[in-house]
Amino acid sequence: MRLSGRLISLAAVLALGAPQGATAMTLEQRAALDLSQYRVTDPDAGYFDVEARRVLLASTTDPILRQAIARVRPGVPCAAAMATPPFAGDAQMNMFYEDNSAWKEEVSQFHDFEDAISGLAAAQLISKTDANGKCVIAALDRWAQGKAFLSFKLEKSGLQTWFQIESTLFAAAFAFSVVRDEVPGMDAEKRRIEQWLHAAALTHLSYDGGPNTCCNNHFYRRAVYAAMIGVLTKDDDLFRYGVSAVYSAVDEAGPDGALPREMERKDRAAHYHNYATMYLAYIAQIAKRQGYDLYNVSKDGRSLDTIIDYALKVDADPALVAPHSGGVKQATWFLKDEQFFTWLELAAQRPQHRRAALELLGARRPAYNRSLGGFATLYFMEPGGAARGEN
Repeated sequence: MRLSGRLISLAAVLALGAPQGATAMTLEQRAALDLSQYRVTDPDAGYFDVEARRVLLASTTDPILRQAIARVRPGVPCAAAMATPPFAGDAQMNMFYEDNSAWKEEVSQFHDFEDAISGLAAAQLISKTDANGKCVIAALDRWAQGKAFLSFKLEKSGLQTWFQIESTLFAAAFAFSVVRDEVPGMDAEKRRIEQWLHAAALTHLSYDGGPNTCCNNHFYRRAVYAAMIGVLTKDDDLFRYGVSAVYSAVDEAGPDGALPREMERKDRAAHYHNYATMYLAYIAQIAKRQGYDLYNVSKDGRSLDTIIDYALKVDADPALVAPHSGGVKQATWFLKDEQFFTWLELAAQRPQHRRAALELLGARRPAYNRSLGGFATLYFMEPGGAARGEN
């Protein structure tokens, strides 16, 4: 099963489901969008250069990177990665905003699994043995053989399960991309994992989403795993699905970079704009590793840089969303949670965003997000980057 025609299908949802005031692509525009130039050029590239990073980390004296290494070095017991049984995907979960305490209890198993495989992948990077990488592959192979997520059907599984699969899928894909080529052998296990990731992605993508989830931050989350799994399995269609999210976001962003679907969240507008932007930044990073610069995608002067610039301003002062969000006071709890700021390591690599990104990172370094690639500072921070940002 391939994704041919899926971008056209998504176009219909974009055209019919756009919120008032948004300028989402029309069906005709989406169908006419030619992404054929985007192909997987290197299925081994991952989302950062593992070998180059290993060499850098082995000799770095940067205090923040040394702190990041120390955070990873104790490692994760392999048993922690093997403790969570494969999740078929056919059980409903409580909704995050409707019963948060019940959701927290249900989601803890996924968080534990994501923490374990992300931690093991990072430990493999700084380890002299391949034991951590072998454990990641063994744990993912267990989920592959258990056909995790392949029984998902929206009617039975519900929306919150659909949301959770997004997160765990890209956690698995990112961790696998770090260790796959670092562990010799285990070819049968690696093939099963690739086949499972591919099948799970297509199963999850069989539901396009509703009027908002078709096209907002959840679209970008699906696009992250689609891009990463597309690379790992050399599926151009999945990779293009990921790329299409940047085109979609740039198309409907306001002149200042505000994403209208995230602005509709009223008191959570600042949080959701940051939340959406971090996935777009990671999609651009995956594409960069394939030789494509998605920061060059533009419309009427807007680009991913415009969206990022707005996110950085809003993260520094959430009240700035007032003109778009109805003027309501913004929830600011997200500013205290480092997981929402790992993407700033990527933003800091862009000269025009470096100072603002580094100021926001500050004490949040070394930054970590259990599902979105894990130890971002370990993987992306430039040695001495904080000092350069102050110049």
